[in-house]
Amino acid sequence: MSRLILVMPMNKSPVRPVRGQVRIIEAIAATIIVLILAALLPIIFNSPTTTLRSQVQTNTEWYAYDALLTAIDNPQFTYYVQHGNWSAVQSLLNTIIGPQYDWYIAVVPYKNVVTITSIINYGNYTLVPLSIIPSIYYAPPLGIPIPMTSTSVSMLSINIYTINPLLGSGYSINTGVPLSNVAFIQCKNPLEENITQCIKNGNVRMLNWWLEYFDPRTGVAIIWLNTTGNVYMLVSNSSTPYNVLSNSYCRSSYCYPIGGVSNLMGSSLNTLYNNAPQFINYYTQQLLSQCYSSNNGMYSGSNYLAEIMTSGGVVSGQRLNSPTTAICSLPVGISINNVAGVNAYLIGQSLVSIPGTTFTFGFSNVEVELSVCFVNNTCVSDYAGSMAGATFPISIGNVNVIETYGNTHEYLSLSINGNTTTLPSYYYVYLLTLSMSLNPARCGININASIYDLITMSSEALSYFYNLTSNNGLSCSKLMSNPNITSISLMMIPNNLLIEQSTPQNPNNGIYYVYNATTIVYDLWVTPTPTTAYYMPIRTSYNFALLDKYNVISPQYRERFFLSGFAPTASAYAIIQLPNGTYYLVYLGLMSAASG
Repeated sequence: MSRLILVMPMNKSPVRPVRGQVRIIEAIAATIIVLILAALLPIIFNSPTTTLRSQVQTNTEWYAYDALLTAIDNPQFTYYVQHGNWSAVQSLLNTIIGPQYDWYIAVVPYKNVVTITSIINYGNYTLVPLSIIPSIYYAPPLGIPIPMTSTSVSMLSINIYTINPLLGSGYSINTGVPLSNVAFIQCKNPLEENITQCIKNGNVRMLNWWLEYFDPRTGVAIIWLNTTGNVYMLVSNSSTPYNVLSNSYCRSSYCYPIGGVSNLMGSSLNTLYNNAPQFINYYTQQLLSQCYSSNNGMYSGSNYLAEIMTSGGVVSGQRLNSPTTAICSLPVGISINNVAGVNAYLIGQSLVSIPGTTFTFGFSNVEVELSVCFVNNTCVSDYAGSMAGATFPISIGNVNVIETYGNTHEYLSLSINGNTTTLPSYYYVYLLTLSMSLNPARCGININASIYDLITMSSEALSYFYNLTSNNGLSCSKLMSNPNITSISLMMIPNNLLIEQSTPQNPNNGIYYVYNATTIVYDLWVTPTPTTAYYMPIRTSYNFALLDKYNVISPQYRERFFLSGFAPTASAYAIIQLPNGTYYLVYLGLMSAASG
C-alpha cells in the first residue's frame, strides 16, 4: 500500500533558477493540520468521496495541493512512478489540472534532498532530539518575560514518514499500530542538553504523552506532551518502547498508561490503549454522563464519549418519540492562572443531519479576572481593577461555535455574547477548536474558532477581539508601568462547557422526517494554550535547481506547455512511499498559461 506525506512550505517556491532554501520539515508539517485524516476517516465512517474543488478559485496555493493530492490519490500514480511510465503521469496531470495552468512536476529520491543530524543510537533504541520553545511576551517597561503559551502542555505535529527512512537500519516508527514503539524522555532538568549523561546518572524521566491522531496517508501525527524544553523521541527496535528507567522493553504499546491514544484513534484501530492524559483536562464518559435529555437522546459507547440524537417533524399528526433538544453542560474545571488563555478541542462527526438541525459547542457565562504579582511574591486579583479603573471580574457572556445544517450545506457561526459571524461551508466530519487568550499588546482577548473538514480538506476560521480597554476602562500601559510588577496573569472562568444539539419540531418545507439527527463526540478536552513551536534536526532542501537535477521524470514529460521562464505562482509538495519501501519527494508547480 502506498503512503504519502503532504508538505507545505512556509513560502511559495521561487522562480527558476533559485537560491537554495532549507526548511525544517516539522515546522512545515505544523502548517497542514487541515489535511490530516483525509484518508483515515472515510475508511472509518464510510463517508462519501470528494472530487477536486472548482478550478475557478482565488487561492491557487490550495488548488495546487488539491491537484497534487488528487493525482497521488489515484492508485495508478505510484505504479507509474515505480515503473517509470512518465507519459502516463503527464496524461494524469493534464486530466486533473485545468488548461489555464502550465504545470511542472518533479519526482526526486527523498534521500537526495534531506539531511539529518544529532540522532543518537543506543542499540535497543535511538533518540531524535526536539527543542520545544514556549512563546514569550516581554511586558514593558522592564521587558519582563511572560509566557504566552503553556510551559507544561505541548502539541506537536510530526511527519513520521519523513523520519523513518533516516533512522538507520533496525529502527522504524510503527505505523500499523501508530507510534506504538515510541516514547518521549528528557532530563529532569528540561534545559539540560546532555541526555547521555542524564541517562547514565539516572537523571531522566519518561514523559506522559497522548496520540490525538495519525493519518496513514500523509504520515502526520499530532502528539501532546506534558512538558517543554529539550525532549527526545525514543524509537525502539522492538514492537513496544524501551523504558530507560528500568532498562527493559515496555510490556505494552505506548508504555501504556504513560502514553496512549484518543477515542478517535481507538475506534479506528480497535485498540485498548485509550487514555485520559492527566496533563490536559480530557473529558471522559463519566463526565459526559452529566448530560441530560428527554427520551434517552444521549448515548455513550466504548469508543466515543457521546452520541447525541434528536428528531424533527411529525408522522400522521403524531410527534416522534424522540427528544427535540439534548444538552451536555458540565463545569470546565480548569483555572488558567496565566496569560496562556484557554483552548477547547473537539473531534466529532455529523453522522445524520436534518435540515434545520443545530449543534452548539462552547463556553457559557464566561468571566475574566486579571491577577498581578509583585517582587515581594504577593499576588492580588483585584489590584488590576482598582489601579486601572476597571471592574473585575469582567463578564464576556457566552462564547459558542454553532453549526447549522441547511437544505444543501452547513453553516458555521461564531457567537460571542450575541455578536455572530457566519461562514458557509459543507462538512462531513470535523475537528473543532475554540480558544480564548490574552493579547497584552492590544489590551484585549483574542477569541478564535476553527473547524476542519477532515474529508474534503477544507477549513473555516472565525475570530473576534474583545477590547478590555473600551469595554471596561482598563489601561494596559498604566498597568504594566509599575516596576514592582513581575507578572500579569489572565484567568478565564467559564462556568460551563456547553454541548447542545437541537432539531426543529416542525417539518421543513412541508417535508416530514422520520429519522434522527445524530452527532457523535469522540474526544473533548480543554487545555492552556499549548506550545507548538519546536525544532527537529531534519531538514529538506527545496532548491528548485536541486529538484530539477535529481528529477527522475524524463524532460519531455515534466511540463505541460514548456513555456519560457516558468515561474510558479503556487507550489505543492508531497512525499510518497512505494511498495518497495523507497521514498520520493513530489513537487508540483503551477503557473498561469496566460503569463507564459
